[in-house]
Amino acid sequence: MFAVIFGVSMRSMQLGTYDNMIDGAVRQYSGFIQIQDTSYWNDKTIDDLMTDSPELRSKITEIEDVNSVLPRLESFALISSGSKTKGAFLQGIDPMVDTQMTGISDKVVKGKFLEVGDDGFIIGQRLAAFLGINVGDTIVLISQGYHGVTAANIFPIKGIVKIPNPALDKVLLIGDIGTVQEFYGAEGMLTSLVVNIKNKNAIDEIIPQINEIMNDKSLIALSWTDMNKELKQQIESDNGGGIIMLIILYSVVFFGILGTIIMMTAERKKEFAVMVALGMQKKYLSAIVLLETIFLGMIGAVVGALVSSGIVWYFHDSPIHITGEMAGIYEQFGIEPVLMFSTDWTIIQAQFIVVFSLLILAVIYPMIKISTFKIIESMHS
Repeated sequence: MFAVIFGVSMRSMQLGTYDNMIDGAVRQYSGFIQIQDTSYWNDKTIDDLMTDSPELRSKITEIEDVNSVLPRLESFALISSGSKTKGAFLQGIDPMVDTQMTGISDKVVKGKFLEVGDDGFIIGQRLAAFLGINVGDTIVLISQGYHGVTAANIFPIKGIVKIPNPALDKVLLIGDIGTVQEFYGAEGMLTSLVVNIKNKNAIDEIIPQINEIMNDKSLIALSWTDMNKELKQQIESDNGGGIIMLIILYSVVFFGILGTIIMMTAERKKEFAVMVALGMQKKYLSAIVLLETIFLGMIGAVVGALVSSGIVWYFHDSPIHITGEMAGIYEQFGIEPVLMFSTDWTIIQAQFIVVFSLLILAVIYPMIKISTFKIIESMHS
């Protein structure tokens, strides 16, 4: 029971935290799949743009597991207010479509979210605090536009949004894509098309279909692992450490179960000897011991699964917030300092199967002892 509880809790926290990291760094920013000009990803300059194609967007949306396709125009700019200036990440979006994927309209803490055609911007809460600006204030943006044109203008702040990714919240500025295209002198141009998908595990199936639809050597479809290799490596490294911890936990659990079964077998020697002396075959006695152990193990594993389900659901709704120095470390990596718990039922299923398999492995010992013990010696033991 406790093995299932500890195993589920540990694994749920680990995988839930990974999902939170991916959601903060991927879903809130790059998306799981992007279509770009082949030259853009290496240099990330605003001169390597792709032409917006409503026809291409429509065809990709028809692919199974694709929810929508989001046009994006992204670049950097200097944002200034009063005497303070800072480099900002300027993102042009379709407000109506983008919020369906990112849910960013729900994260507005002051003012209101963008509407199509808005001439203002929404700004990250940390960036707004650094600049000392509020809703209704005016900012100055200066940058280099498409093909070297000068991009400079004054814009109002429509709203302040709190982004879960701390690093992004310090630099993010979001505007309607038409306004951003006009600012950069790149009307009808995009840095990427973000493909919003239902299930991130379907990426490998969707990308070949996108490539087939595009049939354009000047464009490329990239997955989030191609665009964020550091995060992928970080998750894989941490996941390896988590698996090692689970192996240690299961080793302790196995020997605990085995020790209990060895003690039980030694205490029941006389009982077994009497039953065999009265005519029970050893193979049937072994079957009885196996069924007893399975029955007890099943009760423990089921209770453990039920208790761990309650723990997981509680911490899923009320995640553990990290504070102090550890929170600072999380923010340095651009990760929200929160320990989330995953509610994926396959985690409970996997721990249940592993613990139950250890139980079956441990029951081999009494079955061997029963098949080899001598009645006279066991009666006198």
